Amino acid sequence: MATVEYTQKEIEAKRLLALQKRKQVIPKVQVPFDPGKIQSNVNKQTHVTNFAQNVRNLPSITKNPKFISPKRRNFNKNEGGPMRSHKKDNRYKPMEAQKFFGINSIVTAKCYMITNERFAVEMSSYVPAVIELFKTINSKIYDINTKIWNFHLKDYDNLMGKLLKSNICLIQIPRSLLQIFQKNLNTSNEIPFIDLSPIDPTLRNMLMPFQQEGICYGISKNGRCIIADDMGLGKTIQALGIAHYFKDDWPLLIVAPSSVRYQWSEAIYSFLPSVPAHYVYQFTNAKDCISDVKIVIVSYDLLVRAEQVFKQHGFGFVILDESHTLKSNKTARFKAVQNTVSHARRIILLSGTPALSRPIELYTQINLVSPNFMKFQEYGIRYCAGEKKSFGWDFTGSSNMQELQLLLKSTCIIRRLKSDVLSQLPEKIRQMIILDPVLIKAGTKEMEEMSSKLQRKTLSGVERHNALLQYYNESSFARLKAVCNHVTHLFEKKRKCLIFAHHQHVLDEICNIAVSMNIKYIRIDGRTSSDQRKCLVNKFQEEDNCLVAVLSITAANAGITLTAARLVVFAELFWNPGVLCQAEDRVHRIGQDCSVLIQYLVAKQTVDDYLWPLIQRKTNVLSEVGLNQNIPLNEVKVTKQLTDNNQLKIDSFMEQSQRMSLESTSEINKNDEKEHNTLQNNKEGKKEQIITENLEELLNLDEEDLQNCDWDDFL
Repeated sequence: MATVEYTQKEIEAKRLLALQKRKQVIPKVQVPFDPGKIQSNVNKQTHVTNFAQNVRNLPSITKNPKFISPKRRNFNKNEGGPMRSHKKDNRYKPMEAQKFFGINSIVTAKCYMITNERFAVEMSSYVPAVIELFKTINSKIYDINTKIWNFHLKDYDNLMGKLLKSNICLIQIPRSLLQIFQKNLNTSNEIPFIDLSPIDPTLRNMLMPFQQEGICYGISKNGRCIIADDMGLGKTIQALGIAHYFKDDWPLLIVAPSSVRYQWSEAIYSFLPSVPAHYVYQFTNAKDCISDVKIVIVSYDLLVRAEQVFKQHGFGFVILDESHTLKSNKTARFKAVQNTVSHARRIILLSGTPALSRPIELYTQINLVSPNFMKFQEYGIRYCAGEKKSFGWDFTGSSNMQELQLLLKSTCIIRRLKSDVLSQLPEKIRQMIILDPVLIKAGTKEMEEMSSKLQRKTLSGVERHNALLQYYNESSFARLKAVCNHVTHLFEKKRKCLIFAHHQHVLDEICNIAVSMNIKYIRIDGRTSSDQRKCLVNKFQEEDNCLVAVLSITAANAGITLTAARLVVFAELFWNPGVLCQAEDRVHRIGQDCSVLIQYLVAKQTVDDYLWPLIQRKTNVLSEVGLNQNIPLNEVKVTKQLTDNNQLKIDSFMEQSQRMSLESTSEINKNDEKEHNTLQNNKEGKKEQIITENLEELLNLDEEDLQNCDWDDFL
């Protein structure tokens, strides 16, 4: 819109016209008659007249064509009323805080570490004087992408002294943190090499290179650290290696969830055979007393109930497994642990997920390892975006994560992912998980009769096979509670996994647990159609929130690809090694670029005592004829502790199997053919009928063990 320019005479004429209209408007206002106010109104009118006369005598104002009279500014020139604002909301924008207080008074400079040797200074706004000050520091570096200056840690005190003299708000690095990083300036960031010869040679010979580094790291930290390696990378063996290096500080206390505490005793027997079996004590009752033992294993819940017993005993070395369960300092569990470990010289924390959702969850674990690390409020403000609210501090956020990561690595935490050590890992990592015997109903009359029947040497092949199948079915009920307990613990970690089982009631219970924990899952068994299988597989592969695939061993061991997961769990064993290997390879196949963790859940005093050796013998036979199933069960970590029972047990099988001479291939084939004919007779109804449908399904499938194998997957 073009602007209209007025001459000086026109401007003066318009001004006079406006003053006349102003005089005409004022008398129109209806004011109640008050004789006492007549004189004051006359004075006011005189004041307006004098003001107009003075304005006429101001040459500087009349010479400016853009000047608008203060009286005219609020009135429409045509109507004499108030002028409307040109803004849409009829408001005037308030003055900004920077213009009100002055720009220099609210500028902030935040300092934080970006590497172990350098720190950054982040300015809230551009201040030329401060930038010129930055340029005087020799170690200055300007990041053109982030527009942030950074400096060497040696120049920190010099720079802070200069910035404090300027008119800015300075947020410095806490002095305790600064001392940690300054102390590390003269030391190497690499993990030092330490002679591990004091450790048991059995454990030492089983270590992978990254596990040796983990043990060296823990020793370099004087046995006080957090091992946060990814699941399946051997945190247990590393913790036991560090503990055995400092065995002079024992007694050793191992605190773990109840679902895994029996695995610790099995691991000690396997990795540390030099430790006598009677040194290990499972604390199973709050009324138990701790005698003169070297190693005590207890669950977190029992520790809370028997806190005074453990506090008075005095442990020199403590291992806390799944330490993320101690994320809150307000729980009775954390307080009991804190009181128990307060006088321990060494403490190791193990967790694949040390912080489940927020940085504040790390503080309690760090505080156990380094009690003088930082105060809770200081940690929350700096790393949890602490905010003071009406009901107290809110530490649910996150801030300065890069600095926190550097701090934890340099002080107490070591963490490696599978992708970091993939070149050192085998293609498959197999683990035997010993289920909690307390949760297994192994002492029933039926179970004892079936177990004793299988020990009879007079049984024929058919009778032994039928007895094994009945024992297999009965064991599925006896071990169900222990399986559900392990699965519940597994679901809490919320990682994609495959869970294989055979019996329908076991599959049903696993699905019920997933529903109760709001875990999205798929299920494929013998009743799943081919179209449904395809849709379910695509769902598991493509949806990140679909975490679990519940699969039948016999119905889902071939023909599907589930490489989205890297964990396979066998809730039940199966005597066909080809079927087991086929099931494993649903994950370990083309498209899988990571190592696969495979867990076998076994229970003592159940059918697993017989199935595990049976699988081993069949694998050895297949290997001799060139059909290696790639299931090196002799390398699976199992206990070597012997039991007093004459029954063949899982924990004694590995030693006995090495002394066992293999039968010739021809004799095995004859036995297989005989067993095959027997199964067919049972199938036709010529032999005694098996009680359950699951047993009939097993009989029909076991034609001896090889027909369902897809050998193309092994090429």
